[in-house]
Amino acid sequence: MTDEDTTTDERTAAEKRSERISVSEGSTTRRNVLKAGAVGAATAALAGCSSLLGGDDGDSVNIDQDEVSAGLLTFTEGAAAILGQQAQRGAEMAVEWINDAGGIAGQTTMSLETQDEGSNAVDKYNQFIDDGKDVTFGPISSGTHEELFQEIETNQVVNVGTDGTVTTLYEGEDPTYSFRFQNYDVMEVMASVFEILERVGADNIDTVAGVNPGYSFGQDEMGIFETAIDRLADAETVYSGFPDLGSGDYASHISSINSEEPDVVFSSLWGGDASTFLDQAFQRDMFDNVQAVAGPVFYGSADAISEDVVKGVERGKILSGSRNYYWGIPEPGRSPDSDALYDAATGQDGITVPTAHYMSGFGAVTAWATAVEAAIDILGEFPDQEQIAATLEGHGFYTPGGYYTMNVDHQCRGNGYAGVLQWDDNIGAPVIEDVNIFSATQISPSPTGALTSQNEQTGEGWVDSL
Repeated sequence: MTDEDTTTDERTAAEKRSERISVSEGSTTRRNVLKAGAVGAATAALAGCSSLLGGDDGDSVNIDQDEVSAGLLTFTEGAAAILGQQAQRGAEMAVEWINDAGGIAGQTTMSLETQDEGSNAVDKYNQFIDDGKDVTFGPISSGTHEELFQEIETNQVVNVGTDGTVTTLYEGEDPTYSFRFQNYDVMEVMASVFEILERVGADNIDTVAGVNPGYSFGQDEMGIFETAIDRLADAETVYSGFPDLGSGDYASHISSINSEEPDVVFSSLWGGDASTFLDQAFQRDMFDNVQAVAGPVFYGSADAISEDVVKGVERGKILSGSRNYYWGIPEPGRSPDSDALYDAATGQDGITVPTAHYMSGFGAVTAWATAVEAAIDILGEFPDQEQIAATLEGHGFYTPGGYYTMNVDHQCRGNGYAGVLQWDDNIGAPVIEDVNIFSATQISPSPTGALTSQNEQTGEGWVDSL
């Protein structure tokens, strides 16, 4: 296509982003600086995040904003709260560390209000906006995140999703105010697939089965798994079940698996559903009839997984992913910040070990706060919502769990982790041993812009091309 053929509706995502942060008539040149800063925000973030971790603030500016108010949607009740509480405690810890360091840029403190997303989540989100929240975080559920997407864009207040990892969320869209911290579905499924291939071997996998949540998240994850395992191991799916979220009874699914005796079982069940499924599978001898059971988010339920199950199943038969964070990497003692976060997390109510969902809360808050600091460094004043959104695109930042980049497609990407689930008597919880680390480039398509049919490869298309 030539320049003459390009219409207004065919502008690239980069051109649209540039327009949003371009200099308007009569504006100051600092908006020009922000445009340049958004492209290289990773560099600016390194200076900006120092105060969050208790470092030297450097040259400060006077900011006409003493406090920012944030809202978090997460699960606080029911089986899903096993994950939701992790995200809540992580977000609370990030806010605590920010405030203990004197606030954003050493001046602006944060407050955080949490609401349960289990019912009327959209109404609760909109109440955050009506109450004047400066930023929102969450949710956990993919379905809720899909419902919220357009609300976020309409309200024009930045939201950094903690989870809600449905792969297609931003495909075909050009979001401005909606971002997501956690690795999305393709990434965690591919980490599990590569883990299965390494532990079991492609030549030893002829048949597979799946038990996944009966809504978009579970259906998408099973679809991705089936495509990938067919491409890489030429395996046939002999059973696929989709129980309702929170059903609590997996007997029929386990009976079908025992009848088929597949080589591998894949399950993206999460929260209390994951721990209940593993319990019932153990009681019904399912592990005796398969080579491995792999769950991309099993470790998100670490605080609820039974000691009897982990100790009772042959080592190597339960493979668990941990999305984009595992507290044991780097190994304890190698990272003071990581050790400090682990110690602080295990001191919070309800946290035996912090999981990837803990980091989803901690990381979402940190992504936003460090982007605000980076914008302050550039502008010399507290940024507005559009400026924060522009700075988040391409923004790199440190956490005690590692370095992350919020890519220009508004999706953060980090390493994926997977390994063998084992019990640790010293901490009284399961751990992941023999951890494999998969880089973002191994488990996801390249983030070169907003995903459209014209200029990007979708997650499904990328898996299909393997």
